[in-house]
Amino acid sequence: MLLGICLIISFVGCSDDDPIEINVEQNPAPKQLDMERVAAEINHFCGDCHATPPPSAIPKNGWFAEIQLMFEMYEESGRNDLQVPQKGEVVEYYRTLAPDKIELPPTLPRVSNDTLKFTQVKEVIWEGENSIPASPPAIANLTWYDASQTDLLEQSVLLGCEMQAGHVFEVKFDGQKISYGRRAAVANPSHSTLADLDQDGTADYLIADLGSFLPEDHNKGKVVWLRPADDHTFSVDVLLDNLGRVTDIQTGDFNEDGQVDLIVAEFGWRTTGNVWLLTQTEFDDANGVPSFTKQRIDDRHGVIHVPTVDINRDGHLDFVSVISQEHEAVELFVNRGDGTFRRQNVFAASSPAWGSTGIDLTDLDNDGDTDILYTNGDIFDTFYIVPYHSAHWIENQGDGQWEPKVLGNLPGIHRAVAGDMDLDGDQDVICCSLISDRLESISSDSFDSIIWLEQTEPGTFVPHSLEKGNCNHPTIVVADFDQDGDLDIATAQFEDAPSQPRQDISIWWNNLIIPE
Repeated sequence: MLLGICLIISFVGCSDDDPIEINVEQNPAPKQLDMERVAAEINHFCGDCHATPPPSAIPKNGWFAEIQLMFEMYEESGRNDLQVPQKGEVVEYYRTLAPDKIELPPTLPRVSNDTLKFTQVKEVIWEGENSIPASPPAIANLTWYDASQTDLLEQSVLLGCEMQAGHVFEVKFDGQKISYGRRAAVANPSHSTLADLDQDGTADYLIADLGSFLPEDHNKGKVVWLRPADDHTFSVDVLLDNLGRVTDIQTGDFNEDGQVDLIVAEFGWRTTGNVWLLTQTEFDDANGVPSFTKQRIDDRHGVIHVPTVDINRDGHLDFVSVISQEHEAVELFVNRGDGTFRRQNVFAASSPAWGSTGIDLTDLDNDGDTDILYTNGDIFDTFYIVPYHSAHWIENQGDGQWEPKVLGNLPGIHRAVAGDMDLDGDQDVICCSLISDRLESISSDSFDSIIWLEQTEPGTFVPHSLEKGNCNHPTIVVADFDQDGDLDIATAQFEDAPSQPRQDISIWWNNLIIPE
């Protein structure tokens, strides 16, 4: 995910589930290097805690820097329990087997004019009484909160988190008229969650505060609570600080004592990072702020999202976690009913350079259970475009069984969300990409930046391009913003440098003709 402009690959000590396979005949190695011996040493060294990186992950000329980082990370870890291979031999091994270049995936045809038609409206959110910041927009997240789905809201709202200028802002809709509501200053907000911690029947929000824009190990991350103050602002309370970079917060009564608890994803960076359960212990009526005890659920860094769901429908609230960095896994945490959890691996990537960017929970095949929509397209790990950046459907087959399937490829894919875009009764998928302008010798001007994966028959998805070139979208939302019966799209900009004219968010009004 973009959090590691965020993410840095770390090949430190690594599961031996996926050993390196050697085909010496196809890739002749120098005679002086014993390829089988070096492969065994690499598998032992890297395979100690995560998948061993395959040589095909990046081109030949990129491996020296990656291996240099691998050795630096191991030295910084303080470990000395592994047999360290010779760095020069490791470099020679990977450069021998790696491809000279990685072929770029083909771009997609534009969506046909007789299917979906959109009118795009570009918005600048820093106009009026607030001057435009000198920095380019860095909107990490947009989340739609539908008033028809909760009693906490009088009006639906699109809430945005700008992680560099440090703002949380509301976007409201009256038909296709857009207005802006309350705002709050938060250092580096990355994600929001609707809540009612004080149980007063009014919506408040929990904000995951990274604590820094760029990646680093620190204790500046926070769990921030926003409550309505007036028509223009929120009050800001810090519920928990001294954390690493916080990327997600979810609510639920996990121990079933009638109070709201929190699951906190602390992404961290290299040496920091955990999943925490914050169990509410009391509520101070004097200042209106709850107190929590903190319990570590998972000690791995790189956690991006922790959405909640009763996955096995036993009445106890579970959660799903996607972990990036070298772990590259999707984990299910099944609640035993007392606030403790049993962990089950749902998906494990074959490479520590896989580039996980997020998950959404949805019933993609309309069979009544919850599936996982998962994406891997983080190019900030290696700054290379690779063909395995994709949207995946991790299908819930019941009885604790899961089957991953690739839905479609998109370089730099950062988010994927489901919705019936063409109103044909099944779930489609909309995806967006985020690609750095710092890619060497590659222009993303012709790349697809927003695609529609149309489900044409059960389990079959046909890709269409909705936008090309503007690969600056870390977040995407589909919802019926104007309440005309079809699903619209909202995207946000995350850019390396100021652009003219400036844009922060775009609303894509769906002009689908709905049959009588």
